[in-house]
Amino acid sequence: MAASTTRPRKTAAAKTAADTSSAEATQPAADSPAAPTEAADAPAAEARPKTPDAAPLEPPTIHAAPEPPAEPGYVSPTEVIPDDEHLADVILDDATKEPPADVDAVFQPVTPYGSTLMCTVRLVERTFLGPHRNPVERLLQPKGAHVSENVAARILERLVAQAATVEAEK
Repeated sequence: MAASTTRPRKTAAAKTAADTSSAEATQPAADSPAAPTEAADAPAAEARPKTPDAAPLEPPTIHAAPEPPAEPGYVSPTEVIPDDEHLADVILDDATKEPPADVDAVFQPVTPYGSTLMCTVRLVERTFLGPHRNPVERLLQPKGAHVSENVAARILERLVAQAATVEAEK
């Protein structure tokens, strides 16, 4: 078997330590009080940062922070409403998990004369999906969503029909 020999690399700290140890070895170990103070000053000298040999060519560039994106001026209406065959039977207010108490207050106009309405509650619909009819709640309209009059009318129509069936069951 051939034995491989590896030589340890000498780093800058190892070289300075070797230099100081050889310098201390050449000094007489006299009873003079100067010998311990020189040994105490050596670690302080090593702790100071060394200055670079050459100055940088250019001063460091300081970039200004980027401006935050501007707020959107126009909010597009949310046109999320399922088709007729995937409509759920129950529309709920997500905060109370009950149907909205005041159906007329669910949608409010954004501007006095505009055709865009804002949803004032988070509407979810309880439905059953998949071959095993697993119950899920899916988002119908988020709170604060801007919707067109047609979508609001379809949702309000479903809410009124739902309220009528709840009243008829009582």
